[in-house]
Amino acid sequence: MTRVDEIVWNDILPRSPVFTTGEVTELGGMDVRNVSRDLSRLAEDGRIVRIRRGLWAVTGHPDFSPYAVVPHLFEEEDGGYVSFFTALNLHGMIEQIPQLIEVATRINKKSLETPVGTFEFHQLQNELYGGFEPADQRWSYLLATPEKAIFDALYISVRKGRQFARFPELEFNEGFSEQTLTDWIERIEDRRVRTAVVRRWKELSGRIEYS
Repeated sequence: MTRVDEIVWNDILPRSPVFTTGEVTELGGMDVRNVSRDLSRLAEDGRIVRIRRGLWAVTGHPDFSPYAVVPHLFEEEDGGYVSFFTALNLHGMIEQIPQLIEVATRINKKSLETPVGTFEFHQLQNELYGGFEPADQRWSYLLATPEKAIFDALYISVRKGRQFARFPELEFNEGFSEQTLTDWIERIEDRRVRTAVVRRWKELSGRIEYS
């Protein structure tokens, strides 16, 4: 077992199944070129998966999910959270499983295809960024609340044309707060956009089923 093996399995994995070359380099006090070489060999052996340059995952780890990759796709000050139809599926509000992992961001970012899934990013204005919670106790990724996931999809749908133009059938539980959704809508500064979002929500809410 190489020094890199030891660091990954003894130091990294107890914290997260997703990690960077830089983390291993810092923990081992090693040359980054040697670390990259050894990690590439581990990937060739099928023990880890290369997500993109400098980012790796042990996909067989019980704590791994494609969503856990999301925080590692941003610089710390940028950030992003799982939202839109992806979040609605995770909340059990829609049965349809989105083909893409949809992420809300504060920056303009291109879609990213990886061995564990394709990530699609949608930029929100700073005042509309928020409404998320840790998805689990390990803080492996941030997940939009049901209200915010709907708001994000409605907002993008009136701004980007065909995106999120058709909502799948929704089923809400009694904990859903329409007032929370309304509060987010009221944050939209552009009156025309705000009016369009309100109109779409009224159309959508007429098809809601509560459990």
